Amino acid sequence: MRATRAKARLVCVTLCIGLTLSCNHGPVGPKTTGEPAQLSFRLKWFIYSSFAHHLVAQEKGLYRSENLKVDIKPGGANVDPIKTVAVGEDDVGLASYAQILLARQEGVPVVAIAEEYVKSGVVEFSLKKSGIARPQDFIGKRVGIIPGSDTGTVYGALMAKLGIDRSKITEVTIGFDLTPLLTGAIDVSSVGYISNQPVVVETQGYPVNIVDPHDYGVRPGGNVVFTTEENLRLKRDPLKRFLRAMIEGIELSRQLPDVEVVDLVLKYNPSLKRDSEMRVWEVTKDYLLSKDPGSTGVMPDDTWTQTADIFNRFGDLRQVPALKSCYTNELVNEILAERQNAKGAAS
Repeated sequence: MRATRAKARLVCVTLCIGLTLSCNHGPVGPKTTGEPAQLSFRLKWFIYSSFAHHLVAQEKGLYRSENLKVDIKPGGANVDPIKTVAVGEDDVGLASYAQILLARQEGVPVVAIAEEYVKSGVVEFSLKKSGIARPQDFIGKRVGIIPGSDTGTVYGALMAKLGIDRSKITEVTIGFDLTPLLTGAIDVSSVGYISNQPVVVETQGYPVNIVDPHDYGVRPGGNVVFTTEENLRLKRDPLKRFLRAMIEGIELSRQLPDVEVVDLVLKYNPSLKRDSEMRVWEVTKDYLLSKDPGSTGVMPDDTWTQTADIFNRFGDLRQVPALKSCYTNELVNEILAERQNAKGAAS
């Protein structure tokens, strides 16, 4: 049963992109000539503002400056980036730290090569009028969970970390539907990501209280860029150029006016609502993306260790794989060192 759930968890359920813009903002790095190298990049979810920075890299010419032609493909409920990359349909993709660990457990030879989000974004949230503001307030309340999911795993880790007796909480199995919270069927939802469900609830006119497990010392990793071991050997140079453009895209997206970034998203997904997308982008920029140009993209060793421990103790990670086989910071460290050297030479 646990093995089945572990494989099921490899289905990516979080977020994605595919937008446009234009201007000149070239990355720091050696220019390349000849035909552009082509890379297929699979994202985690449908187009919305949490991934606008990738399209900034695309449409501001950052990939083009690296002599790359990048095909950014959206994910979705029935699209598993780990599978599409593993079978060669895509060259590179997005997944969480935990999904990489679970894939390695199943013998899938994927390897993370850069960090996208500095934290998982998994949160618990309640309507502000409930007065539930801390994990300790969950006692005696009805908490919605998805057992075996990443949100359920993080919730379990948070309760254990704080020594909260879960038998004193009424745990209700729910899905991603917000109706149980809005109708009062539950008091707290543990099924949420900081840039998604709480934003939707608030834009519907219901202020919320957010409990971020990260604030209580439960700190699983966020999203990473990954490829296969074979791709890393055979396509190392274009992958490095791809990461350099991505890092520049994160930084440039911070500099652009928020409305410009959101307008880009709406251009590619007109069904989205401007108000909620503005908030999604603000949260993404403030909570999920790196604010330190000197470390953007670096995957901390401790984040891998903590994520492995959480999912081994409370999730479907039956045996922790050799962590050094799961990721490498080599490309990102080279990029950051080159950027630093370029700044030194210019000063």
